[in-house]
Amino acid sequence: MPPEVARRLRVSLKSAYQWHQLWRDGGRKALASRGPGGSRCRLWPRCLEKLAGYLEQGPAAHGWVEDQVWTAARVATLDRPEVPRLVQRLGCHEADAPARLQSAGPRTAGRRARRAGRHRLEGGDLDGGKRARAACGEYICFEDEAGFTRRPPRGRTWGRRGRTPVVTVSGRRSGRLSVAGLIAMRPGSRSRLCHRLRTHRAGKGKRRSMGERDFIALVDGAHQLLRAPIVLVWDRLNTHISHAMRELIAEREWLTVFLLPAYSPDLSSVEGVWAHVKRSLANLAVVALDRLEALVRNRLKPLQYRPATLDGFIAGTGLTLDDPA
Repeated sequence: MPPEVARRLRVSLKSAYQWHQLWRDGGRKALASRGPGGSRCRLWPRCLEKLAGYLEQGPAAHGWVEDQVWTAARVATLDRPEVPRLVQRLGCHEADAPARLQSAGPRTAGRRARRAGRHRLEGGDLDGGKRARAACGEYICFEDEAGFTRRPPRGRTWGRRGRTPVVTVSGRRSGRLSVAGLIAMRPGSRSRLCHRLRTHRAGKGKRRSMGERDFIALVDGAHQLLRAPIVLVWDRLNTHISHAMRELIAEREWLTVFLLPAYSPDLSSVEGVWAHVKRSLANLAVVALDRLEALVRNRLKPLQYRPATLDGFIAGTGLTLDDPA
């Protein structure tokens, strides 16, 4: 059926119905490719071979030493502006060429658990009630944390068909960067983003995550910025529900805390921030931990001046904030 073909091949429904009509009229021969469309390529075969060599050398060989991703704008600086058409003539493709990460050292053990299961709002404190409705007049703050290492997330880039691009990264335990973020929102007010970073150097016996003091310092900083009481919404991380954290929360009369269900990353708007930042750090080449911290700060800074983008992250959770009035 055309709808199923469109879904599997990720094409428009109109294209699927056109292919179906061609198949009914002329059979499988009518579906054969006629080659790339558009005008004839004006580049000499030698120039095409030269451009293909540039692509195989990788972005690092041409000055982009950090993120190893070929984009149309970067390829345009090498030859001509008709880049998407040219790279497709060379047998390159973007959607089917995710970069493969090749470790430059021993591989670190451990994998992140897969996210699965259905999430229900009834599992947390946000399932309604007088307490939730009474707190809706204050700033609602969603908090979440993320970790960054020298092993970057994989991203898509231009590459020759059948030849997966390889990005050399560090496989050693060279430290970790922990980031805690907080999105503050209130009807009629501009959404705000606050964040706190901490670098964890490699070594036995050293902490590799943020503690209670780090999280409460983030909340205190948001309170000083907003100058209003805060309703904090976060997950059930052991640091969030520890005895020390409960004591710190009890000392702040302006702070009200709600817990999300046991595992519900889709209900936290800050998850969209981390996905946005990690997408921009895809295929990152080997960099020092200090440089990684600077890059993460550089990606987070523009989001603080884009409240519309933050509102999009909030809308992506599906949660609605009703005015108690």
